[in-house]
Parts: sequence; C-alpha cells; structure tokens
Amino acid sequence: MNSIYQQAEREESLMNAQRVQQALLPKRRHFNRLFSNSFTFYVPQDLLSGDFYWIGTKHNLRYLVVGDCTGHGISASLTAVLAINIIEYVIMNKGLKKTTKILTELDKKFTESFKGSSSNQFNNPWIDITIVCIDDNLNKLFISSANRKTLHFSNDNGTQIYKPSGSPIGAAYFFNTKPFETMTIDFTSGDRLYLGSDGFQDQFGGPKDKKYGSKALHRLLEKNNQMSFEEQKECLSQEFVAWKGDNLQTDDVCIVGIEL
Repeated sequence: MNSIYQQAEREESLMNAQRVQQALLPKRRHFNRLFSNSFTFYVPQDLLSGDFYWIGTKHNLRYLVVGDCTGHGISASLTAVLAINIIEYVIMNKGLKKTTKILTELDKKFTESFKGSSSNQFNNPWIDITIVCIDDNLNKLFISSANRKTLHFSNDNGTQIYKPSGSPIGAAYFFNTKPFETMTIDFTSGDRLYLGSDGFQDQFGGPKDKKYGSKALHRLLEKNNQMSFEEQKECLSQEFVAWKGDNLQTDDVCIVGIEL
C-alpha cells in the first residue's frame, strides 16, 4: 500500500514539474506578438523534456532559439531550465546582440555552472542549439548553430540547409571544439525558417524499423511548404505517429517553424 502511495506521489510530482517547465516556454500569444505566422511541434518522450525553445526581442531585433539537451526526462529538463535562464540573462539583461557572442557567453556560463564540485571529473551535459537573430531593418538573418542544422525556404533562392559551425554548448571536455560562427542571410517577406532537435529524425519505425532520417524530414517539410502552418503541424504529427507505429518514442521532439 505504501509503495502505491509513493508511486502516486511521484507521478503527481512529475506532473507538477511538467507544468512548471511548460510555464517557462513561450506561449502562442508570445509567438503571435513576434511572428505573423508560426508553429511549434513539441512532443516530449516522457512528461519532462530536454528540448526547449525561446523567443524574445531586444534592440529592435527578434530572436528565436531552439535547443536539445543531452538525454531526456528529469535530468535533461533541468538542463533545459538552466539553459533558458542563461539565454534570457545573456540577451535580455546583459544585452548581447551578436549570435556568436551570445553562444560563447552561454557556453561559458553553462560550463561554469558545473565547476567547483569536489570531484576532479568534469562530466556535465551539453546542448545542441541554434540561435537566429532577425534584423527587419536590413532584411537579414544572423544564424549561429552548435551541432544543429537550419532549414530555410526562400522565395528568392529555394531550399537552403545551413549546417552548424560550432561544437555543442558545454562540450569542451568531450569534443575537439570548433568556434561559433555567424551566417548572414538575406530574406524576403514570406520566407519560412525551421529549427529543431534531432528527435523526429532519430525516431525508429517504418517497414524496416530504422531511423526516419534528416533528409526525409527535410523532404516532408519541403513537400508541405505551401500548406498553412496549422496544416503542416498536423501533417508532422500524423507522419510521426505513423512512422513510430508500435515502437516506443526514441527521444524528445521539437520543431519550430516561423514565417519571416
């Protein structure tokens, strides 16, 4: 009887934690203030997620950030909360403008958060992340990415895939780190931009029980690019469920689309 009570208490605690985490994510009304058209496809593997997104405006610039923390569940969700707090501080309080400087400061403060333990081992999680800065006066995008691609459907240049230039946040002890770089891209009204985690493409399923794959995801988004975002989100949901089938969900899923 006691174990049943403890299980119920644990489930209630996780539900409360889920509400707290979701409260930190931008609401639909926040997106509507910053973007004329957008969608978020957000499917945690469990109640809590290591994927997150953040939007904000500062210095007459609009920002969109999508991140994917290592792991999933409780530990990854705490990492996501830490990342959101640091991003909010770096952009809104410290006032850094350039995407490379924002990621560099995020990497520094995130790494410092895990130092100072009694152990000599330094074994912190890391974050794959993309940050987009939109300058509407210049009609330019400034994109910096740590281990995540960005998909851009341009009215002038067709489909563009921007590859990451930097190592994951907090990964200095795990990888030969690469410095963050900024891609500067022209855009026109009506262009669409997609950011996301690797959860959708890493999902096992289909007739051969294999990963969905990033190329297939890009083709799906390109095929449905003329749909409304509401229709496109529904298409993503149906495709994900159909591909997964009876398999367990592999990872957290997050895809954010905005129209420029």
